[in-house]
This record gives sequence, C-alpha cells and structure tokens, in this order.
Amino acid sequence: MPNSFLISLRRLAALPLAVLLAACAHSSTPQLDGRFGDAVRVAMAQQVRYPASAGTRQPADGLDGPSAQAVMQRYRASFVEPNGQAPQPVQFMLGGGNGK
Repeated sequence: MPNSFLISLRRLAALPLAVLLAACAHSSTPQLDGRFGDAVRVAMAQQVRYPASAGTRQPADGLDGPSAQAVMQRYRASFVEPNGQAPQPVQFMLGGGNGK
C-alpha cells in the first residue's frame, strides 16, 4: 500500500515538471518584420547635420570654448534654483474648504 501511494505521489509531482518543460520548449520569439528598426535608424540619420563630416578635418560650427562653458554653467545652475527662486512648498487642502 505505501509503495503505490509513493508511486502515485511521484507521478503527481512529475506532472507540473513536465508541463514546465513543455512550456520552455515552445519557441515564443516572434517573427519580426523585415523593416523592424527602420524608424530608429531614420530618426538617428535625421539628427546628423552633415553625414560626410566624419572624414573632414574642419572644426565644427558653433560656440567657442569660453562661451560654451558659460552656457553650460548657466544650464547647470538652473537646476539648483530655477529662476533664482526657492521652490514653493506643496500645500494640500483636505475637507470642504470652509476653514474648519
């Protein structure tokens, strides 16, 4: 009697294991479209002003060093205290608003 109980218990324990293994064996990777990723590649290409500039030795257009450094300092300082003001505390009003 105990042997038949253990055998049936082992079979019962093997059933979830078999189901898990069968689930892992199934390939759920989708078949991707042939144009997958085109939108990202186009967006990246549109952000390049002169694609052929990588091969040239000319300096980039823009700010000189001291001006760019001043811009970055103002930019970083804007996160410390935006517009030179301390942030206002958040106030929650609970209730009906009758002042009680």
